Amino acid sequence: MPWLHELHTVIGMRARVTLSSAAGVAFLSVLSFAAACGGSDENRFAVKSELITQADSPFAMAFSPDGRLFYVEYLTGNVRLITSDGDLQQEPFATVEAASVVEWGTTGLALDPEFKSNRYVYVYFSEWVDKTAVIARPVVVRFTDENNRGIDRKVIVGDLPETTPAHAGYNANGKIHFGPDGFLYLTVGDYDEATPAQDLSTPKGKLLRVNKEDGSPAPGNPFVNEPNADPRIFAYGFRETFDFAFHPRTGRIYGTDNTPVSCEELNIVEAGGNYGWPTDVGQFPFSDCKSGSTKKGIHFFAQDKIHPEDFLSPPVVLGIGFASGDVYPLIGDSLLICELGTGILRRLALGGPEFAQVERDDVVVKDCAQTVAVSPDGLIYYANRTEIRRLDPQPIETKKD
Repeated sequence: MPWLHELHTVIGMRARVTLSSAAGVAFLSVLSFAAACGGSDENRFAVKSELITQADSPFAMAFSPDGRLFYVEYLTGNVRLITSDGDLQQEPFATVEAASVVEWGTTGLALDPEFKSNRYVYVYFSEWVDKTAVIARPVVVRFTDENNRGIDRKVIVGDLPETTPAHAGYNANGKIHFGPDGFLYLTVGDYDEATPAQDLSTPKGKLLRVNKEDGSPAPGNPFVNEPNADPRIFAYGFRETFDFAFHPRTGRIYGTDNTPVSCEELNIVEAGGNYGWPTDVGQFPFSDCKSGSTKKGIHFFAQDKIHPEDFLSPPVVLGIGFASGDVYPLIGDSLLICELGTGILRRLALGGPEFAQVERDDVVVKDCAQTVAVSPDGLIYYANRTEIRRLDPQPIETKKD
């Protein structure tokens, strides 16, 4: 799709420069600075943003049951650890040799649901196949935590397709999370090739659901009995390597996807669902985000003073998670969204049958840009390119008669 490559060059969509270069770092610095200058709605939600640590492009975070915070550095491949006392460990927990080109890098992190007994930490990144030709392959590896060090590296998912030089750097590895069913879910982008997202024989443009021990298809996957289909596929028709989260009450999957330049959507991802990329988006620049007959987003994102479906409207969502109203009464039980392009951490109040409607969309703070995670005690942590911060609940002022 030649117009896509022109857009990558001209507008830098989704920070599409080589992030290991000075230009890439400068680009993200501008975004972070612009976001930080915008103020916040902290007082409205009775929270205070506190700095936890300086960090180098923290792209994914996960907590252990004992309160330690693990995070990955997008560019370096380091897995870092903050102790339960809040101290950043000087040496990395582990390091992977990631192909840190444009969107590849180290993007996913998850801790095993049985971490207390097995101490397993999973990392998702693109590893080099051929540096000269700029070819990589997304992989999931597992480490075992031993005294705050990752040992016994094991490849869990190692047979995803190689990228091609014609689409170097785009839409490959994404995020990983464990579902309430105990299986590992991972997003795989369309490799910037579009049409494979509708092809069930390839994992490109899919959400996969696998066994955590060996990456084999999880029992009950929707296409296990379909000839020529990749049995690991849970849902399909996606473009981006989006983040996703499981609703704490219903277990349903909420995930985002970004159709280039005009549609960024929130989906409820269901088993066997087809989410329409690229067959249902119409003609460029995709002026109708709900066209076609496949599953549609329940909400669409846009930058300030721009409408969804407008050219260059997507704010580029990188992080997603759920907040608890028991910890944050004014934020409430809600979905948290962290946006690269705006630096906004917003909350979406969900309602309606099965929480399938967005009833409110509000800005919480304006210095998020990378990811968001919730600690075992329900506290919200979020990251921009240079920091990890925490939202501390504050006393709620009551008006006196």
